[in-house]
Amino acid sequence: MSSNRADTASTGIYTSGGSDHHLWQNFYGNQSVTVSSKTYRYFPFEWSGIGESVAIGEQTVELTLPATSLAISAFEAAFASKHLCQIQTFEFDARFGVLAPQTAQVEIGAFLGYVLQMNGSLTKLSVQLGASIAPIGALIPSRTATNDLVGVPCQL
Repeated sequence: MSSNRADTASTGIYTSGGSDHHLWQNFYGNQSVTVSSKTYRYFPFEWSGIGESVAIGEQTVELTLPATSLAISAFEAAFASKHLCQIQTFEFDARFGVLAPQTAQVEIGAFLGYVLQMNGSLTKLSVQLGASIAPIGALIPSRTATNDLVGVPCQL
């Protein structure tokens, strides 16, 4: 990998029906950027753990971010309703500028999961995300299906 490479990450919380909430990016300081018709606001965060395109059952990643009231309330709501959280990392060539996202960004890692647990301190929030994509094609395993995610079943 060249020393001219840089990476940026984005995260989002998705409610049932696919609504986007709290779309954040961690690279372009104090500005919002639009990628694929979605606007990501700046919010500093880091993620670690296994980050690959296909999640294998029971893998987790950890999201670390400032313990602001916005972050705490967003992830508490996501935890309570089992909303899906997505994290993506993109790599690009920093020689071509870093003021706005480049069209030649390459996704090098992605994770889709739900909030398993949260902890932190006065300044730092740690959120553990668990894999909610089953390796055999189902998007949400039955153990995490709730009425918020799949709706109310037909009543006979």
